[in-house]
Formats: sequence, C-alpha cells, structure tokens
Amino acid sequence: MNETTKEPFFTAPWPAVVLSGLILALYALQSQFDTTGDLVYMFGLNPRLLWKYDTFYALFTTLFLHGSWAHAGMNAMFGLAFASGVARVFGTRIGGAALFLIYYLLCGVLAGAVYCAIFPDRNVLIVGASGAISGLMGAAIRIGPGYMLPFTDKRVVGMTLAWTVINILSAFVSIVPSAGAIAWEVHLIGYALGLLSIGTWMRLFRPRFYSV
Repeated sequence: MNETTKEPFFTAPWPAVVLSGLILALYALQSQFDTTGDLVYMFGLNPRLLWKYDTFYALFTTLFLHGSWAHAGMNAMFGLAFASGVARVFGTRIGGAALFLIYYLLCGVLAGAVYCAIFPDRNVLIVGASGAISGLMGAAIRIGPGYMLPFTDKRVVGMTLAWTVINILSAFVSIVPSAGAIAWEVHLIGYALGLLSIGTWMRLFRPRFYSV
C-alpha cells in the first residue's frame, strides 16, 4: 500500500498572515475609536503639507490607516496573496520575518515619498497600505524557483501591463466601494519599486539562498 502525505490546505507563511491580519485589526481599532476621522487628518499623507510643514512622519503613519472596510479588506487580501511569495524567500525565522517587514515598510514609505515629489502641490489626503502592498506585488512577480525572473520574462511583462491598465482605469472607474478616490499613481510607483529593488535586496540579505 502506498502512503500519501496530505498537503496542508493553508500554506501561507506566518509573516504574510500576520501582515494581513494586522491591516484588518488596525482598521477595526480605527473604525471603533476614530469615529470623527481625526486620525486620518492627523496621520494621513498630504503632499502639500509634507513639504510645507515637514510632516514626514505621515509617510509612515499613513500605511496603518484605511478609508473603509472594503479598502482595508482589499489590501489585506492582496497582501496575503503577494506577501506569501515574498515572505517565503526571506524565511519564517525572526530575522527573515524582520527583513520582510522592513522591506514592506520601505516600499510603502518610498512610494509615498516619490508620489509627493512628483505632485508636491497636491492638496489631497492619502491613506492606506496600497503602496507597500503594490511593492510586494512587484517583488513577487519577479520571484522564480530559486532565481529572479528577468524583466523581459512574459509573466513579468504581462503582470506589469495588467497592473498598469487596471490602475489607469481606476482613475475613471471606482474599483473599491466607499473608499473614495484611488491614488493609483502610488500603486504604480510602489509596484515599480518592488519590481526594481527585490533583486538588490535579496543580493544584500539572502545571497546564499537566492541567485540574482
């Protein structure tokens, strides 16, 4: 008789699960205690205020706020899907999980900073982890079986074109209900950052585990 090994139904690495759960948990707290929206105005990202009043902390704090349950849910869902692939190559030990989280935060902070540099006079309020999640998406699409896929790989090209089209369309059509206007440029900036930086990040911190 042949023995069969059952594969676990849920295989997402714990750092990705924690990240997804944290997005939902923080929005639960936000919706419970910030009924007037004060936290959003205090800690959301506004390009004009960033340069005028040096509110650089908002590049970080905005990643932990969301505009609605739909907004938080979409980011949590996409986060779990794309963070899983990235988290696996960092590893599930504490050191690897820390590198994964730092990478996630850097993608989000830099996506917001580049957006504010391109549109310094925009008087808009941006909240959400979408820039960081998009960074993980760009990183995940380049991760192959033990090596980084080249930029010309059909999967990389196809995903990049699809994500670009989807976000340009979101400028005209509401994709996330009750989330307000979508800062689609942040999504594309974050995606580009992940796409371009994951190879360097792995070369620096995981050279023995991943060929670049």
